[in-house]
Amino acid sequence: MGAETRKRSPTLSSQFKRSLELLMRTLGVCQPFFVRCIKPNEFKKPMLFDRELCVRQLRYSGMMETIRIRRAGYPIRYTFVEFVDRYRVLMPGVKPAYKQGNLHGTCQRIAEAVLGKDDDWQIGKTKIFLKDHHDMLLEIERDKAITDKVILIQKVVRGFKDRSHFLKVRNAALMIQRNWRGHNCRRNYEAMRIGFLRLQALYRSRKLHRQYHMARQRIIEFQARCRGFLVRRAFRHRLWAVFTIQAYGRGMIARRLYKRLKGEYFRRLEAEKLRLLEEERLRKEMSAKKAKEEAEKKHQLRLAQLAREDAEREIKEKAETRRKKELLQKMEKARNEPVNDSDMVDKMFGFLGMTASLPGQEGQAPDGFEDLERVGRVLEEDDLDMSLPLPEEEEEDLSEYKFAKFAATSFQGTTTHTYIRRPLKQPLLYHEDEGDQLAALAVWITILRFMGDLPEPKYHTAMTDGSEKIPVMTKIYETLGKKSYKKELQALQSEGESAHLDGHKKSSVRQKLVSLTLKKKSKLTEEVTK
Repeated sequence: MGAETRKRSPTLSSQFKRSLELLMRTLGVCQPFFVRCIKPNEFKKPMLFDRELCVRQLRYSGMMETIRIRRAGYPIRYTFVEFVDRYRVLMPGVKPAYKQGNLHGTCQRIAEAVLGKDDDWQIGKTKIFLKDHHDMLLEIERDKAITDKVILIQKVVRGFKDRSHFLKVRNAALMIQRNWRGHNCRRNYEAMRIGFLRLQALYRSRKLHRQYHMARQRIIEFQARCRGFLVRRAFRHRLWAVFTIQAYGRGMIARRLYKRLKGEYFRRLEAEKLRLLEEERLRKEMSAKKAKEEAEKKHQLRLAQLAREDAEREIKEKAETRRKKELLQKMEKARNEPVNDSDMVDKMFGFLGMTASLPGQEGQAPDGFEDLERVGRVLEEDDLDMSLPLPEEEEEDLSEYKFAKFAATSFQGTTTHTYIRRPLKQPLLYHEDEGDQLAALAVWITILRFMGDLPEPKYHTAMTDGSEKIPVMTKIYETLGKKSYKKELQALQSEGESAHLDGHKKSSVRQKLVSLTLKKKSKLTEEVTK
């Protein structure tokens, strides 16, 4: 009994079976093109990879050549049925594969709609051949389309759920309203009954109040008529004064306009006379037609000069009017501003100087205060070798110099004075230069790394033989766990130093800085697309 219920140790076959099931489950989640088994280490331990051993096996098994050959060709191959069933969501109105007769044309329409006609993809008799980036683009578009459909289904289901909940709430609200209205009507009826009982007592007092109100209203109306008569008489006198001022003002404007038009008329008349005289003078030197044209040309120049003078005069008048208007506004503003006693005292007695000024050197007194000046006295000579007493140090009030106040008035956006443990989206202070903005963000990242809130970057090194062929596993580990590389940082610094020579490099510096902060950036994809 005890031997049968005791937990048995796993056998070698069961361990192999469990490991194989785990491997098949992992492969089912991914989309592998082929499977190649390699020996990770010589000690048969899990999660331990010998880099040199793995690279040597991959090279000797021909994996590198296989990857290079597949990259040069079309590694992604779908049958028409698989392609239509998987990517028909990208084109509305496409039926499933078993309901269609021309799968070749359907696949071609989907590929042309998503990938384009001129892209490097081929379609055969039974399959369609794609590149890696084609498959990636199709998968991204398919995920977007499926996500939109899922959101639509969620919207409909949530709408149905909310409508059902709303109907329940509305029925409950109707019941509460019905009961409350009944209670309110009963309460109003009781109040009305009590009110009618009090109405008899109030009627007598209301009758006396009405008589008093009528007498008071008649007296108020008589007073209003008397005051209205007095106000209308004063208004008529003021209106007559306003009409008089307006008449004189309009007359002055009309006289100015008449004077200006009269001056323009005489100037134009004089110009016309000069034209005629010029024409008669030129007839003696040339033909009548040429003389008339030359005289007309000079006449037009004179008219243009007169027009310029009129325009300059009008501009000067407008500037003078604007200056007077601004002066009136300043005077009105100064009159409406509250009087500051300290400013008024400083303005009147500023000639006395500061409290630390020497006697007799206060300055010239303002107008009206000349009699307060005293006759200058001869200063007594002091021994300069004697040590002067030091002034007592005053404690400075630091209550106004708070970082929270400075942050609230100077920081951009919604940033406060509190410390945050994540990179900033924009600098704390405003900078016009884009380079200063990037430098401020870099300083904040340095502070986060110094405080331990951001991990330090780790840089990869090249192979010992100097070649650029870095192992695949090394790139995968570095991609999943790092945000920046030494090589890219050096390239970014060199481009930042030469940014003042080429204006278009500013955008490239920003893009590279953004690329250095991205998470899980794949270096393999960049090499495949080269």
